[in-house]
Amino acid sequence: MTSKNLAVKEEVYRKLLDAKNGDESFSEVIERLLEGKSNLMSFAGILSSDKGFEGVKKDIEDVRKKTVLRN
Repeated sequence: MTSKNLAVKEEVYRKLLDAKNGDESFSEVIERLLEGKSNLMSFAGILSSDKGFEGVKKDIEDVRKKTVLRN
C-alpha cells in the first residue's frame, strides 16, 4: 500500500488524535469520519468549547427553572 504525507494545522491534528478509537490509525480515523461511520459519542462535548454556547446553555437553564410540570 502506498502512502502520502499530509500537512494539517496543529488544531486539526489534536482533533484527529481525540477522534481516534483505541489503536486506530489516523488513516482509519479519516476514513471513518469521511464515510460517516462515527458514532453519536463522537459528538459528546462538542459544544463545550464554544463560547457562544454558554449563553444558550444559561437561557435553557432559565427556561427550565420557569417551567411548571403539569400532571
